Amino acid sequence: MEKTLDIKYIGQFFKKYWYIIVAACVVGMIAIAFYTSYFVTPIYQVSTDVLVNQKKNEQVTVSDVQSNQQFVNTYSVILTSSRILDQVKDNLNLPQSVKQLKQQITIENVANSQVITIKVTDSSAEKATLIANKVTTVFKDNIKNIMDQQNVSILSEAKADDNNIPIKPNKKSALVMGAFGGLVIGILFSFSLQLLNTTIKSEKDIEALTDIPILGSIQKERKKRRRHAKRTFKTTH
Repeated sequence: MEKTLDIKYIGQFFKKYWYIIVAACVVGMIAIAFYTSYFVTPIYQVSTDVLVNQKKNEQVTVSDVQSNQQFVNTYSVILTSSRILDQVKDNLNLPQSVKQLKQQITIENVANSQVITIKVTDSSAEKATLIANKVTTVFKDNIKNIMDQQNVSILSEAKADDNNIPIKPNKKSALVMGAFGGLVIGILFSFSLQLLNTTIKSEKDIEALTDIPILGSIQKERKKRRRHAKRTFKTTH
């Protein structure tokens, strides 16, 4: 019986305040869309790939492939070393420190693969592209002196165009969060209105609160009938 009462009460609550809750969701989505559009700096990401392989015209064996895969792990560390990033910073006249530049760079490589992917994030897609391509070229130019190897080739360069979409903020996720926040605020606001309003306005309110069926009701006498009755009473006396 208590569960039925709770369900009825919840149903009556949402039926009564649904427009407030929906309006709060819409306002929340509009607010978060405005905030992300004008107050959040978009972050772009570009990537470039390098291949660790043997020199051209050399026969590749299984041991060579395994050796190259070991080089991949070492090269991933060298790519973000101070020796490489110092040159990148100087060549591009970057304002950020080497430590900050390193935080913008992510190195990835697929398991059992000889390909290294360099990903760079920045508030400017063009700047991220310059950094990514400069990292690969500086790395390729220096690897022979560092490792006495010349087994790196650039597979693909990073490119910036009008199709670059920022990875942050995620507008879809932001809209969902705005709608959810509006939903919570709308429910809390409606619930506070419900607590402040203690009057019983209809038979449905009585049924929702007591779960007792209504047998009948007394109609409220209209003002005109009451006034007419008063006048009749006065004339007869």
